[in-house]
Amino acid sequence: MLLKAKKKRYLTVTHNEALIYDGFWSDLPFTEEIIINKSIEFFDDKEPCAIHRGAVHMRLLAELEQLLSTPDFQKLFCLYTGFPMDCAVHLSEK
Repeated sequence: MLLKAKKKRYLTVTHNEALIYDGFWSDLPFTEEIIINKSIEFFDDKEPCAIHRGAVHMRLLAELEQLLSTPDFQKLFCLYTGFPMDCAVHLSEK
């Protein structure tokens, strides 16, 4: 029996036609400042270990996913990633 691989959400981000991110949604990079700030907010931890970093990363991804089809998505996406506010975000499945 062959198991069908589950498709993953894939993200391409461009700015002025230059590619600035091309990878899986789950690997989306967040700025160090956001990771630290959210680690303090969620865990009162200003020097987060790998476990807290991973938990912060998952919570930020979940928060952004809830906002995907809202006007707030772009602003928060750019704030969390440090990408330019006028970047183009394209989601697909691979």
